Amino acid sequence: MGFDSRTELKTARVRRLFLVVVGAVFSSFVTAGSKYRVVILDTICHAPIQAMEQSAHRFCREFQACPDSLFDWAYLGLEEEKTEKEKTKESRDAIQLRYKDRTYDPKTLTGDVAIDIYVLGVRWWKDTHLGTHCKHVCSKTLPQISTSHMTATYSGSLLEGGNCIFELKALGPTTTQVHFTFDFTFGQMLALFISDKVWHNAIEWRFKVILENLVEFAETGDVKRKKK
Repeated sequence: MGFDSRTELKTARVRRLFLVVVGAVFSSFVTAGSKYRVVILDTICHAPIQAMEQSAHRFCREFQACPDSLFDWAYLGLEEEKTEKEKTKESRDAIQLRYKDRTYDPKTLTGDVAIDIYVLGVRWWKDTHLGTHCKHVCSKTLPQISTSHMTATYSGSLLEGGNCIFELKALGPTTTQVHFTFDFTFGQMLALFISDKVWHNAIEWRFKVILENLVEFAETGDVKRKKK
């Protein structure tokens, strides 16, 4: 009887511990909610505002209509790392988007792209749709100010939405101030995966490279592949 009592007591403790762990995990999942992430960058483009404006417009248009073409200029430097090291969720290419079907209306500047989302090389989500709408506004006053604002909505609950905003201000005939904002609101499932370290290592750095490429295109008319 003594042995049975100890066994029952041990079993009860294990059950209580299991319930506490499950409860904690469930609680963290429920309370995590959506998570807002934003990248804000400021830089100077040594080119007329019209050149930087064209670069921003091209990025938005190709993002909506033919995102694969962005790899030829705007996405240079974002290539998958060639390494024998085991990839983790904190690797630069831990999260990848594979573009599929797409539609675009140039009159309304609206688009829709079907994407598969891969995590560590494994497809986690299939046929997630990214809908976009773009608006360009240019002031007629001096100093000239131009804004390109692309909003995004997502199917399912992975992402609740996002914004890509280019705010340009002419500082002179060949100098433009650039204020770039890119934000996401993640859904519950993805918010649990995107820690601060994952955000910095796997996502945030990409937008810095993209902005550098857009500025380079405005200044030179081309983007050269950087030496690593």
